[in-house]
Amino acid sequence: MDKSSKLGGYEHFVIHLLYFGSTAGFIYPSFLTRSTAGSYWVPLVVWCAAAVVCSWLYALLLSRLQGRRLLTELKRSVGWAPAILLCLPLFVSLLGALVVMLRSYAEVITMTMLPTTPIAFLNGMILAPALLASAGVMPIVRSAKVLVLFAVPASVTLLILGWSNLDWSMGIPWARFNGDFIRNNQFYAGSCLWMGFVITALIQPYSHRSVAVAWRAYGLALLCALPMIAGYIYLPVLTFGRELTSQLTVPFVSKMDSIYHYWVIVENLGAIFVTVSLLYVLVILALKLHVLNETVRTFLPPRSSKMTGAVLVLAVFLTATFIPSWRDVELVMVLTAGLRLYVMFVFPLLGIALLHLAGRRMQERAV
Repeated sequence: MDKSSKLGGYEHFVIHLLYFGSTAGFIYPSFLTRSTAGSYWVPLVVWCAAAVVCSWLYALLLSRLQGRRLLTELKRSVGWAPAILLCLPLFVSLLGALVVMLRSYAEVITMTMLPTTPIAFLNGMILAPALLASAGVMPIVRSAKVLVLFAVPASVTLLILGWSNLDWSMGIPWARFNGDFIRNNQFYAGSCLWMGFVITALIQPYSHRSVAVAWRAYGLALLCALPMIAGYIYLPVLTFGRELTSQLTVPFVSKMDSIYHYWVIVENLGAIFVTVSLLYVLVILALKLHVLNETVRTFLPPRSSKMTGAVLVLAVFLTATFIPSWRDVELVMVLTAGLRLYVMFVFPLLGIALLHLAGRRMQERAV
């Protein structure tokens, strides 16, 4: 591994697996099932292709850094003010992603296990990821390497249990390429699941070799996570039907609640799924907090690091607490979809262009 890179291929693979798991089971399925009247696997494959394009664009951008951090290099190349304008949508998108993940997970806990517990109390779980984020990238990665050993096998087990009481006729149509999802804002709200490479692009310096390692690890994680994502979508559909599934707040949790086997000791499998999801969520919340803090610190004096982290955590907690309901969480996802698309596709293209122009100016000055 290059000296400029702290993370190897396995570390990137683990982070992306946890990233997919933190969103795929309880935020993403409702968006996708409402986005089309055709085959659900078609928009899923389209998003997979879009995720590959996004990671490829970021790989091209990161390969120009030559062992430096992305945002630091952008600020050095184009100046402080232009870099802030370029990165402001990135900052808002990261902040929104944190708020939505925290509030939506707290909402799911309220629905499944603790109906009388105040949302503000449940949002207090942000303190654990905040402490982990303050320790830096490597403690987060070490935690991810441990938790993935429990989270992924547990998720696979729940998916296997979900293969009961299925009616395959409910998945019809299996092949309808009408493209109606392109005109549906729910399809774009689902972009939250496919931004994993954006997060890892911001956590460390990159060289040409470390970028190749990270990109291959992302592709492998995407291939491994795809059956899991498809299961989270199709198992509720094949149980409840398309119309009912699209109306459910958390389809896969409802699917878990419908499972009954006399030999399964635990009755509330939905609660087990929510508990397993906590292993994914805590690590990804910590990683996003760390990335958000590093993004802000890039444009602030070095002495403000601890205060910046505390302010960001407080802002995420208060915003998540004052969101009235789940439907408002979904509305936030829809309204911020444009920001995420900017971060996934426009930001790396602008970064490549600006770094190219900055390199040409340096060459002209040298001549």
